[in-house]
Parts: sequence; structure tokens; C-alpha cells
Amino acid sequence: MNNRFVSTTSAHSRQLRKAAVVQQAGGFTLLEVIVALAITGFLLGGLFTLLAGSKQLSWRSEASLVRAINARAHINFALLENELNEVEQVVENDRYFVRPDEILEDPERKTQAMSFALETFEVVRDDRDEIITGTRWLQLEVAR
Repeated sequence: MNNRFVSTTSAHSRQLRKAAVVQQAGGFTLLEVIVALAITGFLLGGLFTLLAGSKQLSWRSEASLVRAINARAHINFALLENELNEVEQVVENDRYFVRPDEILEDPERKTQAMSFALETFEVVRDDRDEIITGTRWLQLEVAR
């Protein structure tokens, strides 16, 4: 009877070991799941922060590009426009306006009368306090 008791005890201990192995291989503990979710949350939070910053940067750069295109269009219009040439204004916004300035003085060593003169102009945007200055050729009615 003594042998039978030993074999029953060893069979019982084998069953307990099998149950322990099955229980360990069955899944993750609650603590492991919480740690994994916390790490995933930090990574996704950082990723979404980077994406939001990138989107804001693209919106700002687009707005800056639109302002530069509008300014350049008004500068081109100012270069082509003078009293003798009729240039149709194709720019649709009124943010910039062209303000003609004075005609520059003739050079000191002028050898011949010219029918062209240099005039300064300003392209102004009041709401942003932007002033872009330039010079353009004007065709005069009478050579001087």
C-alpha cells in the first residue's frame, strides 16, 4: 500500500505541474497588458502630435506662398502698367495696390534726348504694413 500511495502522489504532482504549465502559457497577466497599452498610448500620442504639427506647418507655408504669389502678381502688374500702355488687371484681390512715385532725375552725362524715363513705384499692403518698392520704365510723350 505504501507503493500505491507514492504512485498516486507522483501522479497528482504531475497533474499539478501540467496545470501550472498550461496556466502560464495561457496568456498575459493584467499588469503586462496595462504596460503594453501605456507604451502604445505614448507612441500614438507622439505620432499624432507630430502629424498635427506637420499639418499646421503645411497650412502656414501654403498661406505664405499665396501671399508671395499675390505680391509678385501686383509687382508684375506695376512693372507693365504706365500711362501710355493699357494693361488689364487680372489680379482678383484688393489687398495690394500700386502707388506711382516720382520720375528719377536724368543722368549727368546724357548725350541724347530720350523718350523713356525711370519712375519709382510702391506696391503697398496696408493691413500688414508691407511696402515693396521698385523702378519701372515709362514711355514719355515727348523726348527729354
